[in-house]
Amino acid sequence: MTDSVNLLLLALPLVLLQLGLVVLALLDLRKQEHVKYVSKTVWVIIIIIGEIFGPLIYFLFGRGE
Repeated sequence: MTDSVNLLLLALPLVLLQLGLVVLALLDLRKQEHVKYVSKTVWVIIIIIGEIFGPLIYFLFGRGE
């Protein structure tokens, strides 16, 4: 029982980080008029499915000027 609780407590910060990054990336994407490389719809898919790396890829490469 304590192993599962410890695992949950260990994973909780990562889950919160992932959700926070996804929310921030989606809110930023909504404000952008122009995005680089692909359409906004494709960026939404990348952000949501890409877990932690999707939002990071968006922030590094997808944001408009």
